[in-house]
Amino acid sequence: MLIRLCYASMRQNHENLLQDLSDILTTSRHFNPNHEIYGVLYYANNSFFQCLEGEEERVYALVDKIRKDKRHYNLFCFEHTEIESVSFKKWSMKYVEKDQHVDLFFKTKNFEYFQPLSLKQDEVNDLVGILLNSQETRFESSNQGYKNRGYYPYL
Repeated sequence: MLIRLCYASMRQNHENLLQDLSDILTTSRHFNPNHEIYGVLYYANNSFFQCLEGEEERVYALVDKIRKDKRHYNLFCFEHTEIESVSFKKWSMKYVEKDQHVDLFFKTKNFEYFQPLSLKQDEVNDLVGILLNSQETRFESSNQGYKNRGYYPYL
């Protein structure tokens, strides 16, 4: 059975946000195609929102791994929904950076900023629709490290 499962979590404060995102996306983009899992990752305001699509058993096995990932805490899974086809088939893991449409969505819900842990179950598909239609952010993986890529802590 194909499902869509979305979760929200807070980012555990590690030293390097860019390296964390790079590592998550690199791992996802290697693991997911081999397991026919597709989805989108959104990060803003110290929070993650991720939507995963694929065979139920495989998606839940992946979420169990994510629960153990020290970059996440306070992880909450929304109820999964059965789907007939995968919406994110084009992406092993689409990444969308902070987006004005997402900000506007949360403002219409009376939130000052992106707070995915505050979403109600019936609001999740609306957010997924926004992310599906958002432009993918090009985020190239790099093992060079934070400082060697031209970024400095004061940025």
